Amino acid sequence: MVQNAIVKKIISDGVAEVSLLRQMECGLHCDGACAGCGQKPKEEILALASNSVGAKQGDVVEVTPADGRNISTSIIVFLLPCVGLGLGYVLGQSLLKLGDMAAMLTAAVGLVVGFLPAVLLNRAMTRSQKPEFQILKRLTRS
Repeated sequence: MVQNAIVKKIISDGVAEVSLLRQMECGLHCDGACAGCGQKPKEEILALASNSVGAKQGDVVEVTPADGRNISTSIIVFLLPCVGLGLGYVLGQSLLKLGDMAAMLTAAVGLVVGFLPAVLLNRAMTRSQKPEFQILKRLTRS
């Protein structure tokens, strides 16, 4: 998903901190003439981006998520808890020969266990200083 961002600062050679912008109707081409347009999101979302185009602080750029993280992250966050839920229920119902309510409790335990990899991934991504986005091109220069 391609979106616009503003380069907040240059972290190092080839890495910049960007402020992701909400998608707006004007696409930031109105130059602030619209009375209701603040041109900046109310809550700033900061992320690291690889800067291969040489963008400078204050530039409006077009960014895309870094390759290779989207599918694996989605599988861990969405699929594993569902698998844990199903396996927990099957384990309680079939193997342990529990009743329906007890099998639902084992399903809830399976759901929690399925969420553990997502929590660990979140911590690892938070500690990692790898760029989450890639700058494609400069839209305007400061």
